[in-house]
Amino acid sequence: MPFQSDAAWPPPLLTIFQIARNAHGSFENRYYGPYNKLLTYCFGDGFDFVVTPQAPPTENSRDTVDFIVYLIVFSVDKQKPVFLIEVKDDAHRLFPTKRKAADEQMRLRYDDLIHECPLPFLYGLSVLGTQMRVYRGNTASRVLEPSLVEIDRRYLLPEDYLQDQWDVDILSPQGFQEMKRIISFIREAVVS
Repeated sequence: MPFQSDAAWPPPLLTIFQIARNAHGSFENRYYGPYNKLLTYCFGDGFDFVVTPQAPPTENSRDTVDFIVYLIVFSVDKQKPVFLIEVKDDAHRLFPTKRKAADEQMRLRYDDLIHECPLPFLYGLSVLGTQMRVYRGNTASRVLEPSLVEIDRRYLLPEDYLQDQWDVDILSPQGFQEMKRIISFIREAVVS
């Protein structure tokens, strides 16, 4: 299990992300593979966990236009979700409406999945390119952190709305340590 003993992301994984950043074409083609590889690296290539993409949204879904990558990690023995990640294009960081939509979509994912999680907490990441925001839902109390940032809708959305919330690059040393903390919690909770 290299992730559990490694002190940093492996250089080939960083190369995969760099190639994806520089690639031309649709966003799904750029980041789907790298994030799938990252999660497989984090959870191992054994048979305890499985990384699976969400089924495509229905044609009537409001997510259809803004659908990028949504992956869930399931505990194989329980067939229940233990981690989720939703990935959007890097450009989402630039617009308050896109940041608001990314936050709202994560909250909707939690509404759908929190009751199925067998762990005390369901962790999730909203990732804009490689900038991540960590979410943690308490499966007993149904409290989700970070809290929703309410705004007075009589006014337009402020330019700085949630601007600094995706402040850690998942590929940075800090991002690596945060992922180690989350994955360690999940592994320990699934085993116990």
